[in-house]
Amino acid sequence: MIQKILVLSKLSGAQDICLLEVKMRLEWLKGPFNSVFTKLIAVMLISGSLLVMGISAISWHGFRENQRNFFRNNLAQYGAYLVRDLEENLNLEHARELSQRLFLIIRYEGENETWETGSGIPPLQKIHFRKWMGKSSDPGFRLLVQPLRPLVTDLRFGRFHRQGVAIVETKTGRFIFAEIKDEWHGIRFALPWIFSVLGLVGLVLTGTWLILRKILQPLNWLSDGVSALGEGNLEHRLPEKRGDELGNLAKAFNRMSERIREMLSARERLLLDVSHELRSPLTRMKVALEFIPEDASRESLLDDVQEMEQMVTEILETARLKSEYGQLNLQKTDLVKLIQDICITFEGQTPGIRFENVPETCQTFADAEQIETVLKNLLANALKYSPAENAPVEIRLKKSDAGTLIEIQDHGPGIQDEELDLIFEPFYRTDKSRNNKTGGYGLGLSLCKTIIEAHGGTIDVQSNTGKGAMFSLHLPKSPSTI
Repeated sequence: MIQKILVLSKLSGAQDICLLEVKMRLEWLKGPFNSVFTKLIAVMLISGSLLVMGISAISWHGFRENQRNFFRNNLAQYGAYLVRDLEENLNLEHARELSQRLFLIIRYEGENETWETGSGIPPLQKIHFRKWMGKSSDPGFRLLVQPLRPLVTDLRFGRFHRQGVAIVETKTGRFIFAEIKDEWHGIRFALPWIFSVLGLVGLVLTGTWLILRKILQPLNWLSDGVSALGEGNLEHRLPEKRGDELGNLAKAFNRMSERIREMLSARERLLLDVSHELRSPLTRMKVALEFIPEDASRESLLDDVQEMEQMVTEILETARLKSEYGQLNLQKTDLVKLIQDICITFEGQTPGIRFENVPETCQTFADAEQIETVLKNLLANALKYSPAENAPVEIRLKKSDAGTLIEIQDHGPGIQDEELDLIFEPFYRTDKSRNNKTGGYGLGLSLCKTIIEAHGGTIDVQSNTGKGAMFSLHLPKSPSTI
């Protein structure tokens, strides 16, 4: 019994190995066909083959049709009319009828008369004629000439500058048939075939374009994903429906997006956790400093503690506004009075603040405390980096149909062009114009941007190095704006 089980297990193991080997072979065979380059090459080869076969078929059909029409419509009719019509009704009027119908010039040279239906017959001595009479092995002879042998004594054909000429000798005279030279005849004949070829090429190219578009569709998905990622949408994912290089690229992009989202989430959680944990020690430090005698060291420590407390507050406030649970306390606010009150808090600081073109009132629904935080941050920065001997910091308030615009212009060192897109990032500080003596952790402008965007507005900056910078706050017109 045990021996039988061992034999069965061996057989089962061998079958598994065989199945695994077959599966590996199938996977190996599928590998090349999962390559986007293989697909493109296959599409191009198939398209090229279809074009070659189609054009060849149309060209061959056109050649055969042309050949068939030439022999049937011309040579056959020459003999037929020569035997049945011209010999029975030999006159110029009848010949002209045939000439117009067959697009031919007909000349007759007989014993008693000679006439022709029109000019245009080339010089016969310059034409190399091919004699058909007597070539019984020629299919054309058997088809056309042999039935007419009782009347036709000689039959020759030639061409002169693409103009066909036939000489038919009969017992009563000689007939000369020449094609009416028509420059457009070849074009008229070729037009249907040209349009057929163009139609086939267009059809094949359209099919090729549709197939390539389907193959390269993941590139459009990737472009949309990159745009969404650039706009901060870390939840955007690409479809993972393909097994080729583009499908692998989509999977790699999704993994990258997920990794970036996790890293940013971890950083935000760390900042929030650290900020929450720092509030209690900072509070205890402030209480402890109250029991220290007043001196320079105490004031320095108190300033440091207050600066750290402000940093923690800004971090937590930024996180609150970005959270789905963070809400603004919108109230009817007079921006003119708010700005005037803020300017009073900066009295005595050089080079001063000038509130220009003050309107009587500018009321809107906004979170007054948050807007005050933004304006204080911007005005404090403007005063901090403006030399005392420079012109005062200018603040302007404008109201229009589009909304409300607040501009704050300083005359300090300005901001480098390469740093304009970075100053609103958390913890970013410009190294050239701002150092540790100026204070700050690079959170103020980030908080300003978050607050303005929470109001549905935008904040922009324009700078001229060495001449100052101007921050523009755009608050949109909405149903809540008065």
